Amino acid sequence: MPSFGNIVYGVYGAWRLARLDSGGMTYFDQTVEGFWRSFFAAALVAPGYIILVFADLAAHDSDAGVLRILLVHVCAYILSWTVYPVAVHPICAAINRQGAFIGFIVAFNWAKVIQMAAYLPVIAITTAEILPGGTVAALNGFIYIVLLAYQWFVTRTALDIRPFAAVAFVGLDLLIGIIINAMALGMIR
Repeated sequence: MPSFGNIVYGVYGAWRLARLDSGGMTYFDQTVEGFWRSFFAAALVAPGYIILVFADLAAHDSDAGVLRILLVHVCAYILSWTVYPVAVHPICAAINRQGAFIGFIVAFNWAKVIQMAAYLPVIAITTAEILPGGTVAALNGFIYIVLLAYQWFVTRTALDIRPFAAVAFVGLDLLIGIIINAMALGMIR
């Protein structure tokens, strides 16, 4: 488990990257230990994930029992944090960026804290039905594009790769997320 200082530095580095400041990378512990400690971000993001799950369950009926829903979402959450790093490791080696892999995953993990913090207000607005449907859809689309752009910046900065290559990395993460989500939904609906 990281120290409080490691957590603060990780979130602050991610915040700096969200402000398009590549200097945010200097706040990350880019060692092997820092790599493993960055997965603590999953604990910080978990409450937001739980909120998203409940919002989704409220919007869709499910015949699955509570235990099944819980197990499926726990597995999906673990997969969402582990499959991507495993998938991109050989890609980083293939494009001669293996030296940047650890720093990339550290930044990528801490960035998820910022992404969740940005997305939760949109979920609250959606769930509370404060705005008309078309406005909510536009807001969801806008925040999703902003978060993808942020992820692109983190990827491009951390790996020091060309813009299109960063798009491919973000696209791979998006594809993995879609597959994990589809499998989870298929198991509970």
